[in-house]
Amino acid sequence: MLISLRVQWKFQRFTHLDALALSFPNVGVVDSFPEEGLLPSTLTRLSIFECPNLKALNGKSIQQLSSLESLQFRDCKELQYLPEEGLPTSLPHLILYECPLLTERCQRENGEDWPKIAHISRIEIDAEHLPSTEL
Repeated sequence: MLISLRVQWKFQRFTHLDALALSFPNVGVVDSFPEEGLLPSTLTRLSIFECPNLKALNGKSIQQLSSLESLQFRDCKELQYLPEEGLPTSLPHLILYECPLLTERCQRENGEDWPKIAHISRIEIDAEHLPSTEL
């Protein structure tokens, strides 16, 4: 029920919120997250845990997180790909853990989503550090 009311969360009103961790372990399919305007642009750390039915990321919403320094996904088994828009160019740290579909797409050099994350200086996939080609 809480996830279906997420547009009413109004996190954007918390102008000093810099870190947020969300978990949706027992929720049905979540086609896309976050909705535009849901999260404040002041976030520096965003972690999404135990969201086994999350399918995709809303690229426009992620791009609006211009202060983001760390983005983490853990146990998002249905997360299939990164948004077409990619991730914010200012993002220096990405962590993927137990996200098998996305992990395959983010493999260095040959993953379909690698060009969307190659600019990130610190990438951790299933506890393995992948150096960026942009170094």
